[in-house]
Amino acid sequence: MNTKFIVFEKILSSNVCKHTIQNSKYIKFKHDHNEKCFLVNVNNNNKDKSIFSSESSAKYARPSESHTFKVDRDIFIKEILNSFNVNQPSQQSPKKVVLDFSSPNIAKPFHAGHLRSTIIGNFIANINTFFQNKVVKINYLGDWGTQFGILQYGLRSKQVDLSKFETDPIRKLYEIYVEANKMASTDENVQKEARKYFANIEQGKTSLENWRKIRDITVQELERVYNRLGIHFDTYHWESDYNGNAIKEVIRLLEENKIITKTEEGKKVAQFRGKDITVLKSDNSTLYLSRDIAALLDRYEKYKFDKMLYVVDNAQSDHFAAVFNIVNQINSNCSNACEHIKFGRIKGMSTRTGNVVFLNDILDEAKRKMQEQQKSSKNTRSSAMTEETCDILGITAVVINDLKQKRQRDYDFDWNKVLQSEGDSGIKLQYLHCRLFSLEQNSGVKIPNVCAPEYLKEEVVGDVVAELARYEDVLHRAMIEREASIIVNYLFRLARHVNRMFNELNVKNESNDVAAQRLLVFHTARKVVKTSLEILGVRPLNQM
Repeated sequence: MNTKFIVFEKILSSNVCKHTIQNSKYIKFKHDHNEKCFLVNVNNNNKDKSIFSSESSAKYARPSESHTFKVDRDIFIKEILNSFNVNQPSQQSPKKVVLDFSSPNIAKPFHAGHLRSTIIGNFIANINTFFQNKVVKINYLGDWGTQFGILQYGLRSKQVDLSKFETDPIRKLYEIYVEANKMASTDENVQKEARKYFANIEQGKTSLENWRKIRDITVQELERVYNRLGIHFDTYHWESDYNGNAIKEVIRLLEENKIITKTEEGKKVAQFRGKDITVLKSDNSTLYLSRDIAALLDRYEKYKFDKMLYVVDNAQSDHFAAVFNIVNQINSNCSNACEHIKFGRIKGMSTRTGNVVFLNDILDEAKRKMQEQQKSSKNTRSSAMTEETCDILGITAVVINDLKQKRQRDYDFDWNKVLQSEGDSGIKLQYLHCRLFSLEQNSGVKIPNVCAPEYLKEEVVGDVVAELARYEDVLHRAMIEREASIIVNYLFRLARHVNRMFNELNVKNESNDVAAQRLLVFHTARKVVKTSLEILGVRPLNQM
């Protein structure tokens, strides 16, 4: 049983209450200072916002759906603070969850869509790990297709020695690709050469030595950037792993099951939503679709996953629907475990040099702007504001700004809003964590092991504890809905209550009992902020 429900079975003594809790999906709380109690609502409808609008418990209840109970204030506060644990118990049957996210292309810009995929995918991996699921993080890099024939043409025409690409190699590859692509747009011979080269490497007629060098260079450079973000992938897969030779068995299987047929032009197509979709070109070159079908079947054999999650933007919905539909005709267990985690687009993201091309540009710009902002801030401690701190703050700002948005919505990117220290921002959450950490270090009071609610009579304490009581439910909802904004907006609410408690109540210059109990509340809030930031993919700072 969920630990949240165990706690409230202890608080609510009657068997009726316990039965109601066990058979309900959601628990919500409200602190009623005048009545010296907490209202605990258990219900099956999370969308109902009006459950605490009436004073009478009888009016709250909807038959078999919603029940509200009054709990003595002191009992509630004591039970929440004494039993509060940010760590989850081990699962008896953890799920095997495989995630495909980030997935940039070689020699192409790491655009805003890849940034969102990276941030959202990392959050989903972290929260599944938090709930003790077994997570495999795959970065599936695009290194195949005619565009790589164009890149190869550019490398040969310029007689490029890849071993000399020591600094900023991905940007250099991109510049070569752009130049070769311009040539291809005006010279049909370049296009023919590129197509011929790709067809040859698909059929194993050309050495892949140069290709492997490009792959090695790419991974080394990407890992430096991912390390900066605190992101680690368990494995890198490549589209070229599923080239024409490698997927012959999959194509044969599709043909045997009459899932694909050959057209007069020689293409191999499948039926999807009443239309023909191409799986293999007439020259037997693979496509994005054929490679993804083969990759999915391969992953199922390799990992035997319970869930396979693709974190890719909304524009790819039809593509993944086609992949899952075709795979379903071969292996329904595999396709039924798949889910496309869609997200909206970022509009207006740019740096000093213009439109963003590479992830490092975004992170460097965030750090630079943070350094400028902190220099002009009156609250900045110069000794704490190192280059590393500014980098972490810049990353925090970008990550939290993205994750506070509803995942599937498009949003406009505004550097001023991203880096604001007031209002709902990542900087505000880092500042709160630093303030709470400093209080623990400098209060001169020891955090008690047991809550004594008789020293916590103020209304603001009840409001903070009500938010803390919601925490586990917030995490569960965020994982089930794959929606980080649930956690981020919860943290903003908690921050407002905790900052109010800072303003209204002292820890220093109070009796030891009062100071210690207040510190316990602040400490519990800090644990929530720290754990949440880590789940969201942000490194909590202790000073700034």
